[in-house]
Amino acid sequence: MVGDSESKIKVVQLSSAHPSFDTRIFYKICTSLVKAGYQVDLVIQHEKNEVKNGVNIIALPKAEKKSDRVFKIIPRLLLKALKYPRNTVIHFHDPELIPIGIILKLTGKKVIYDVHEDVPKDILGKEWIPQIFRVLISKAMKLLERFSLLLFDNIIVVTSEIEKRFKSSKTILLQNFPIINTNSDITLGNDITDPTYIFYLGDITIIRGLREVIKALEIVNKKRKVTLILGGKFSPNSLEGVLKNEPGWKYVDFIGWINRKRMEEVASKCSMGIVTFHPVPNHIEAQPNKLFEYMYLGLPVIASNFPLWKEIIQDAGILVNPLDPQEIADSILWFTENPVERKKMGERGRCLVLEKYNWEEEEKKLINLYKELV
Repeated sequence: MVGDSESKIKVVQLSSAHPSFDTRIFYKICTSLVKAGYQVDLVIQHEKNEVKNGVNIIALPKAEKKSDRVFKIIPRLLLKALKYPRNTVIHFHDPELIPIGIILKLTGKKVIYDVHEDVPKDILGKEWIPQIFRVLISKAMKLLERFSLLLFDNIIVVTSEIEKRFKSSKTILLQNFPIINTNSDITLGNDITDPTYIFYLGDITIIRGLREVIKALEIVNKKRKVTLILGGKFSPNSLEGVLKNEPGWKYVDFIGWINRKRMEEVASKCSMGIVTFHPVPNHIEAQPNKLFEYMYLGLPVIASNFPLWKEIIQDAGILVNPLDPQEIADSILWFTENPVERKKMGERGRCLVLEKYNWEEEEKKLINLYKELV
């Protein structure tokens, strides 16, 4: 522990794009630091200034559109961050804040860049950007990140694949493994076969495969009653109307964004989790948090057939072509028709998380990093 409240060292987390209770930022990074005895400020989009779980949330206004982040959110974030004294540890979580990180470093702060995804690859998969500009922007981001590696005190990455681009003694790998709460009475996914509930929680986008899942629901419900419990938010907002026009939408129970406790409650009545991301460059080597959360909650998974995901999931689910609604539908039907094997898969997934894929070891690396910095 760092010490009593009077002697606690203040550290600051910054995000201009993530929700205030983002699993990695709030429940993993911030909560782990509070538990270790640090005083943690989180500057992020939120309704009001308040303290939650020991984390001092400093509210930024909510962005109504993407341009708000540039003209309204980031300038206010910078002004708040500049008020902290020299040698304050500033830990930021969005690539759009790299210029802010540079400014803060030049004013004497200690700066950590937390790389949540392979940004150059992510840019290559953004269809709303013309192809020629995607390539140029991606290359520019690679150069900017290379420069940040030279300037910032530390770089945190979430996957070993991203780590390859940041080869340095400054780089720390903190993977997106679930928090194991030994005091939580988690009810594992159920064995009910009629109706069957599938669970998806997270950002709802085209490249995360939700359209294909909804098309699969229409196929499945010709034979079995199956409902997708869909939690999260649409990006862009106009996607909600597009998906609601799909015939399979009538088999969707949209519950919006939910907190961690509610997630566990919802998962307990579901029979499987689904994460069928499209094979865009940034997804193939990704380790989505929801994949491990489903496994921890005892849900067998239907997941994209990426080699890395096959290695992670092992015998805890079924891998499918995420672009093929029929293949997704066949996997859902197989689970509904084989409840015993489905339960065994869920149990195997939970064991993998308890034994291997959990936050405990990652937390130790995080705390050691901060001890060295402060």
